[in-house]
Amino acid sequence: MRGHRTTFVSLAMTTGLLMVALSSCGGSSGSTGAAGTTPSASGGKSGAIKSIFFANPLPSYPDWGTADRCFNAETKRLGIKGISQGPTGLQIQDQFVLDRISQAIAQDYDAIMMVPITPSAYEPLMQRAKGKGMYVATLNTGASTKNQNFELGTDYATQGKIVAENLGKRGGQQNVGVVTNAAGGIGDVIIGAFKDNLPTNVKVVATAFDGADPSKTADVAGAMLTAHPNINIIFSWEGTAVAGISTAIKEKKKVGKVYGVVNDLTDQVVAGIKDGTLYGTSRQHFCDMAKRAVQGFVALSKGKTVPPLTDTGVTFVTKANLDQVLTDAKTES
Repeated sequence: MRGHRTTFVSLAMTTGLLMVALSSCGGSSGSTGAAGTTPSASGGKSGAIKSIFFANPLPSYPDWGTADRCFNAETKRLGIKGISQGPTGLQIQDQFVLDRISQAIAQDYDAIMMVPITPSAYEPLMQRAKGKGMYVATLNTGASTKNQNFELGTDYATQGKIVAENLGKRGGQQNVGVVTNAAGGIGDVIIGAFKDNLPTNVKVVATAFDGADPSKTADVAGAMLTAHPNINIIFSWEGTAVAGISTAIKEKKKVGKVYGVVNDLTDQVVAGIKDGTLYGTSRQHFCDMAKRAVQGFVALSKGKTVPPLTDTGVTFVTKANLDQVLTDAKTES
């Protein structure tokens, strides 16, 4: 959907990016500021950056929680007022986030970080923010919007290729069932690149949709295994699909015969790799995304050039390199 243009992510979350169902309302889980509140922020569209608002799509999801921590650490280090807010729980609540962005624009922050889960809904807000002289950065949702100053995140096309290559290294025929939220969107970038780079021993035999609802993933994956008993890999880019995939494999008594390939490196994913339910995962670098977004705003305020697209990379993790990756992850602040 992007041609040869480099594309960046989520979410799926994990993701991430993201990877979870849309819901209409919810509380706020902000790393600064009380739940449901929108603290005031000093404006200032010239000179140094004084305040940044981070519209976090899913603070309760471990990797977006990491982004929060690194955002707070970097703004504190630089003496900038950093406010992060987002919904509670593990379901995306897009309207809640959109409302918080609208309030942040009204309160005159100097810059806003956002994750445009529904690009068409975020574009008008980006235009409003930039119309008031605010800087805008998008994280981990691909080149799906055009009004931001810059984007940071995982190169989804590269991620799909890496997953395909690593499955090919398993040896023997790999029959893949794909679980995704719906046709189109960010998922298609990853899945499309995955399909475009399949080794000769890897074949996609089925695709199933869970509507980005983690409560439905187990049933969807289970039905796919029943309909296609030759599947030995279930691949999903949705960070919150992990539990459902693991449950389906266990309920169908396929442990040791079918393996999950997922997104992000949560405690649940680590446990799955260790117990053999999961073969591997794509670790995205959420801390780097958050820190570099803050640094990018500062650079822009000083008249410096910031690349419009920055790939923060992905590491494919299996049992073979898990311990080293976990050790490396501890160094993130």
